[in-house]
Amino acid sequence: MANGYVVIYTKENGKQELAWTNWIGVSSLTYHREDGPAIATTRSRAWYLDNQLLTEKEHAQLIQEVRNMPEVLRLVDPRWWVREFK
Repeated sequence: MANGYVVIYTKENGKQELAWTNWIGVSSLTYHREDGPAIATTRSRAWYLDNQLLTEKEHAQLIQEVRNMPEVLRLVDPRWWVREFK
């Protein structure tokens, strides 16, 4: 993996493609992605919502719950990403 790439999605910078060596040690970011894995390497994927690690199934279930929520409830939800969900 020394020559591999990592694709990450963060709240601060959106999508970034980094060389593996540049990604090692990046921990001060808030990993977040609503439509897929927030971290994807050639070997693995990780699903995050607001920096909380979830399984793929948990991620899909939570996104579906938010999709099914009436808009008025989304607008008053305490989670920033739910209020901004499209």
